[in-house]
Amino acid sequence: MRVLVFVLAMLTVPAWANAGAIMVYNKSADDVVVGTNITQQRSIASITKVMTAMVYLDYHRYLNTKVRLITPVKSNLPRQSYSRRDLLAAMLVRSDNAAAETLAADYPGGREAFIRAMNARARTLKLNNTRFVDPSGLSSANVSTAGEVVEMMLTAATYPLIREASTARQATFETHHGQKIRTIELPNTNRSLLLEFDSIVVSKTGYTTPAGWCVGMVVERDRQIFVIVVLGSKTKQARTDEARLLMINHIPDGQIADLDLDWRM
Repeated sequence: MRVLVFVLAMLTVPAWANAGAIMVYNKSADDVVVGTNITQQRSIASITKVMTAMVYLDYHRYLNTKVRLITPVKSNLPRQSYSRRDLLAAMLVRSDNAAAETLAADYPGGREAFIRAMNARARTLKLNNTRFVDPSGLSSANVSTAGEVVEMMLTAATYPLIREASTARQATFETHHGQKIRTIELPNTNRSLLLEFDSIVVSKTGYTTPAGWCVGMVVERDRQIFVIVVLGSKTKQARTDEARLLMINHIPDGQIADLDLDWRM
């Protein structure tokens, strides 16, 4: 059953929550545990990059192939060639916008074809309120709902590389400066929660002024699968605090599940 069948349910909203939209979904029980404004269409900022990664991985299998970074937007990396795998890591770990643009340009037909593919993928997932106009999430026109972000995160959890990269506490890259090689370490944008909770299996943050501070996470605990979505927090700390309290108050504190995510979709 799709998440959106619960839109008429009476949902409990934590008294401390001040984000624009919040949702905790128990996939194992097919139950919305907590929700507010879950069908409200909102900008989703860099949560967009979850769809970017899925569309790119659906086409490209040769991830060791090197691609030159293009920098139409600011990047955490110097402009040189990186493997596709490294670009995916930079995008998912540090939310690098230039990495997202480079991956989109590397798609057959280029950036425009890639964005069409992102929207087509959303339609196959029946995300009827989700739209993309860029691969990074910088545009306020990249929109979805908390309920549809839940579906997107669950689908992302079926991709091993997304699980691995999005929850890495940092990513390391070798960069070249003439004859010298320098190592750059990029910490995860959700590092504090990843350090605190080892049950997070997919993670992606986002921020723009229109979207506010956002995060989507898939969690495995006590042999159950949960998705947490927070959209539109007022500050970075508020986003972290709200996600932390949702983890503590609404997800059982038991053993981490030993499950294969591939069967879920």
